[in-house]
Amino acid sequence: MAVPPQMVKLNSLLGLQVQAQARADMKLADMLPKTTSDAFLRTTLNARAPQVRLPAVLPPGGGAMISMMTKLGAVSQTFPITNPRQLMAQIQQALKCLASRTLPQAQSMPPMVMQNMVLAARMTLTLRARGICPMALARVDASFAAKAGTTSSGQTFSTAMGFAATLPRVTFPPFALPGPRVQMAWNMAALGQAAALPTAMGLPPMSDPSLTKALLSQLGVLSTIPVPDMPVSLDDLKAMADKLEDLATIQEAFGPDALTPAGVSRVNAMLRFMSSLKIPLPLPAQTLQVHLDALPDLDDVLSGMQAASSGAMNIAASMSVAPPPVPIMPLLEQLANLSKMLNPAGLGPCQSCAGQLSTAMNSMSGMQLPSPPPLPPLPF
Repeated sequence: MAVPPQMVKLNSLLGLQVQAQARADMKLADMLPKTTSDAFLRTTLNARAPQVRLPAVLPPGGGAMISMMTKLGAVSQTFPITNPRQLMAQIQQALKCLASRTLPQAQSMPPMVMQNMVLAARMTLTLRARGICPMALARVDASFAAKAGTTSSGQTFSTAMGFAATLPRVTFPPFALPGPRVQMAWNMAALGQAAALPTAMGLPPMSDPSLTKALLSQLGVLSTIPVPDMPVSLDDLKAMADKLEDLATIQEAFGPDALTPAGVSRVNAMLRFMSSLKIPLPLPAQTLQVHLDALPDLDDVLSGMQAASSGAMNIAASMSVAPPPVPIMPLLEQLANLSKMLNPAGLGPCQSCAGQLSTAMNSMSGMQLPSPPPLPPLPF
């Protein structure tokens, strides 16, 4: 059964209830500079790093080096990026596991009900995070509500419906951010998230001018690692990771037996109940909440604006210096995505690989890697 529109309406209603006192778009309208993202960055970087010549058009994502650092930060949660031999051993073991274990698991998933189930699962998890468990509200299964701390789903729903009754008399100010300022908020948020990465990766902080050299050196070492033969293409790896992520989402929302006939029956019973609800929500209010849900975290935006000033030297360098290409990076990204699905608690693609890495390490003992390329000229 398809996800009924009542679930989307209920989510918007709960969001509006939270936003009634202090809306995120109005906070961002006051917080963001009254200019474009490019103009703000150019003015800030020119003032803090005047010796670095910026390109005529600023690249997205804080520049090539920061974009690579963001990718490295995600990969470093799974793979030892500072130890090339150990990294190569883990890649080798991951590919063995992929061929023997992951491919059969991914290929055996029933495709028939996956799409509707994953949509229902995502909306269910979103509603749970806002205080209502649809499975408990429908009296299908209360166990998920207890685990998530949403045991008062019925009371929360009644409160939300009481709030809905007031909406016809409420005039909501229009969404306060035009498209370019929403984009600016996301650009600053991405910069704020990137600013937290260096120290977690063993690199100098964003405010330290030596970060550029340290990051380029790390990328140079990684650029020497060859891409091994793979049992599947990168596109297939991505599709596999997406499928495993969908499965994990479904099981988180509805239990390990969600795709069995009994599990699907429970979910359909919940969806039928939700489709029977009458949730009054004016279209303008629902549209407003869709815009609000699409905004980045305010703390990330603030961190990004602070990073633009404190890390101006490194951000300016990222805008103007091309890092070395790292051919192994796309494979690392896809393997890291798979690892999160198969083994969220530790390194490597799955628990069964943990005792086999010494064999892979021994096979790397005599391998010689080429010397890293020289550092490109630095602007400071």
